Amino acid sequence: MRTRRSLLRTGAAAGAGTLLAVAALPSPPDATPIGRTVEGSETPPAVDEWTDGPITGETDTPISRYQYRPIDDGADPSELADFVATAPINVVLVPDADADGDGLERVMAVLEDEGWLRDPEEYTRYAWDRRESAFVRQQATAAESYYGTSGRLHVRCWSFEGIVSMQAHEDSGARPEHTVTSYDRGLEAIESIFDAAGWDVSPDAIDLDNDQGDYDGLASVVTEDA
Repeated sequence: MRTRRSLLRTGAAAGAGTLLAVAALPSPPDATPIGRTVEGSETPPAVDEWTDGPITGETDTPISRYQYRPIDDGADPSELADFVATAPINVVLVPDADADGDGLERVMAVLEDEGWLRDPEEYTRYAWDRRESAFVRQQATAAESYYGTSGRLHVRCWSFEGIVSMQAHEDSGARPEHTVTSYDRGLEAIESIFDAAGWDVSPDAIDLDNDQGDYDGLASVVTEDA
């Protein structure tokens, strides 16, 4: 099993050049606290089989490994070759299958309770649905602010086969050019938010073999407490 190292971190990061620049950036106003203590819990049975080794393909599990954009306006949503990956999925959420209502909406309700806004200004992105053998547009999104003028935390989500794949990141300010300043800080913020909301954050991680920037490719696992 891979262990989610961020649960034991206190904010120190490796990779001097990029991450020192990230650390120098101001936090968005009224930002979600990222440094909350997160208590680890058992890995949920629904994903336990996926923690033994790296996941290297988009059809191996219901979990998406990346979010994608089409190469051009004529891209075929059934063809992986017509899309290019833009950012790694870094959080896997497991809603309670026996609870009433839609699991993805319960995930988003936690972010709304944190004060995040649904459907912010953002780019359209896609994830691969192995059952449909096609790319699916982002199904739910949220951010700390609508435009992110001074930077913000931001997520895009997809729910396939009862498992929610989330791409979480911290944006730079919208001007002069929008960029992602940190994937890891987005991941840690989500761990903190859901832990505070009573969901379980596992000390084990799912190796999606999709490391990028300051993110190590180990997706956090967050489970709704039944």
